[in-house]
Amino acid sequence: MTAADFLPISGWDHVEFYVGNARQAAHFYEKTFGFEPVAKVALETGSRDRASYVLKQGDIRFVFTSALVPDHEIARHCQLHGDGVKTIA
Repeated sequence: MTAADFLPISGWDHVEFYVGNARQAAHFYEKTFGFEPVAKVALETGSRDRASYVLKQGDIRFVFTSALVPDHEIARHCQLHGDGVKTIA
């Protein structure tokens, strides 16, 4: 950090990806890169509009989120931009 930093960032918590299929993306990162599942929100947990899977490896946390209904903001984002990073927090 320098004195010129108007918004100093000391760290980050997670990166969220908007993807077409969150379950498949989470499975891929788990099996290919050794991430471990930490939490999920999906139909099984009562969510009707989105599914999110949280994976962790060391200090790294990824969240993969997809829409469960076609007219959701997440579905529109993926249609326009494809899979990609939505949030760094």
